Amino acid sequence: MFKGVFEHQLDDKNRLRIPSKFKKELTGEHGEKTYSFFRGMNRCICVMSDDLLDDTISSLSEEGISESSEASTLFFGNIFSAEEDGQGRVTLPSALKKMAGIQKNVVTLGRGKRLEIWAAEKYYAYIEGVDYDAELKKLGI
Repeated sequence: MFKGVFEHQLDDKNRLRIPSKFKKELTGEHGEKTYSFFRGMNRCICVMSDDLLDDTISSLSEEGISESSEASTLFFGNIFSAEEDGQGRVTLPSALKKMAGIQKNVVTLGRGKRLEIWAAEKYYAYIEGVDYDAELKKLGI
């Protein structure tokens, strides 16, 4: 399960290092380090292992989610795959980087079964507007 928040910067080639704390969860069952990136809510970028995304898609299909729905079109049309390079970096897909408004400073946070990558300034503006106590209450905490 992914949890925690990390701040970092993209390099000049739009690459970032996935925090080591998260890498074990993202590594596939055969040791592959290929990740799926897709558009998340609130204009963040979500990251899952390819295996977990495949399982998630399978469960959606079993629940009868129509592949012809607008949600399906938007979701599947915004999935990108990226492999970690020899230095442990991944390149953010440019379409998702643009959608998220990411320039240089990013926040990577754990969100249960997935990671989220945010433009740092958008993340901090977002959480500033959230009633933390009310949200914890919704979670039963």
